[in-house]
Amino acid sequence: MNKYLIGISILLNAVLLMFLFGVLPFALYLSIIINIVFVWYTRNNLASLEEVTEDLVDTLEIIESFSNHLDQLHELETFYGDETLQALINHSREVINDLVNLQEKYYDLEVGLETYDNEEAEEEEAPEKEE
Repeated sequence: MNKYLIGISILLNAVLLMFLFGVLPFALYLSIIINIVFVWYTRNNLASLEEVTEDLVDTLEIIESFSNHLDQLHELETFYGDETLQALINHSREVINDLVNLQEKYYDLEVGLETYDNEEAEEEEAPEKEE
């Protein structure tokens, strides 16, 4: 109800300004109203962008935790050297790298998480094959 009253008030003030003072004050009034609407719209978009940024950081932390859990599971005697588990670990690292790249591309955030390369994974696999 308040939104309608504000809208009617803005419209009536615009008509009154145009009738009493002419077109130039009306154009100034219209410009001020449009600028206020743009500022409101920009604030809402920035707040939404901040929420998306926080969600991306949270998702990255969840996947990093999952990757660490897989590493701990792979180090257990029962699963040590399992190729399927190693492939899952490598895949989780690739997903983390992709998310880090997205984060760096779209947001000005410094990523404090460890990044993994395929070369690092290959170096880890090489000593296992020699034994």
